[in-house]
Amino acid sequence: MPKCLKFLLGLWETLWLLGRNANRGSNRGQGEGVFLVVVSLKERIFRWRLARLDSPERERRAMSLSRATSVGLVYLERDHAHFREVKEIGKMLKEKFGVKRVGFLSFVEEDEKNTPNWLVKKLGSGYFCKSDLNWHGWPVKEFEAFTDTSFDILIDLELEPILPLKFVIRKSNAGMKVGVDGTEWCEDLDFRIVPEPASKEDDLEEVDLILKDPMEEWKAHTTKTLEYLSKIDFQ
Repeated sequence: MPKCLKFLLGLWETLWLLGRNANRGSNRGQGEGVFLVVVSLKERIFRWRLARLDSPERERRAMSLSRATSVGLVYLERDHAHFREVKEIGKMLKEKFGVKRVGFLSFVEEDEKNTPNWLVKKLGSGYFCKSDLNWHGWPVKEFEAFTDTSFDILIDLELEPILPLKFVIRKSNAGMKVGVDGTEWCEDLDFRIVPEPASKEDDLEEVDLILKDPMEEWKAHTTKTLEYLSKIDFQ
């Protein structure tokens, strides 16, 4: 069967099932109805397709940072300052905890031609772009070497779900997958960290709101995650 025909049949099947599920959900209460309205069609398709995607056969291993020899980090590429922050995390993992290998994989919300010039694909460090995604929203290249690596620990550094990275987490062979708790995307995680409640903007003075670091919550949660992984004893 031609690939284009397979794609159209798959799309039709997906839309039909989503429509059927939406009709069923309409009678389950206002909460689910609001969810179906808010969540975009593309995200619903991604979620449904991801649920059908098989996870790799992997050996699940509870591991603390003090015992880990390899750690993988996935994150959303933002700006050069954020890039340097993530690299500093990798450096700290090696110097403070003795992790021998740290791998990085980021998602760039731009096409390949607009990729930031500080990004370089090399051993242990990679990225994929918006132009590397298929219609379902997951990457079709530039991720295999990372997901095939059996990291002792894989950490999703993002507080909010970044859909292409959720595909990477599903496909990863890592022994222990770590990420934020309290989202709809925790199925693949072996260890979840509950984030601290975000401060309400209404409670902040205007000057504090202006001076607030937009990455403050991300930094706090990342620090908390590493602290938990360094202190917990899985033995």
